[in-house]
Amino acid sequence: MEALHLENPDWLSPTAALTQFLPLETEVITPNPTTRTEAVFGFRVGSLGFLVTSSTYCEVIEQLQVNPLPNVEAWFSGLINLRGDLVPVIDLQLLLGETSTDHKKRQLFAIGQGDKAMAFWIDGLPEIQTDFTHPLKQLPPLPAILQRCVSSGYFHNDQLWFNVQFDELFKTLGGQYATEGIAL
Repeated sequence: MEALHLENPDWLSPTAALTQFLPLETEVITPNPTTRTEAVFGFRVGSLGFLVTSSTYCEVIEQLQVNPLPNVEAWFSGLINLRGDLVPVIDLQLLLGETSTDHKKRQLFAIGQGDKAMAFWIDGLPEIQTDFTHPLKQLPPLPAILQRCVSSGYFHNDQLWFNVQFDELFKTLGGQYATEGIAL
């Protein structure tokens, strides 16, 4: 490249050409921390929306067989083998007492990794959500299973959305099985 520069004295060296334009101070944009919102993934289960932070490991799982287990609650769909890990599959609609939706459009959505993962049936694909800047002042009445797991709620686009501490939900569900004497 330097050989090209020597052939034509009007040309800048590659380094000089790439570094000659620095942003003007007025072009530097710094976000206002009070208005900054984090993008989150939102998924729906029945009439409720759930939010997952972008830092949480999650994935949509397609075409994976759910292996049912005998003598478990109806909301416990079974187990899947996800890259060698047995992952429990929960039907949140049944767990929360929601009315059934079109099962053909439902997707499996895994949250967490390895032995700390759990999968849920969700309605459709998750979507990136923004503009959740004004939390509800008071949460509406929640099903008992969610009361300890929901940290905040929002009403956005005619939908209730909840920030759920999924690790706490997993512990709650696991504890429910332990108290009932059912092993996963």
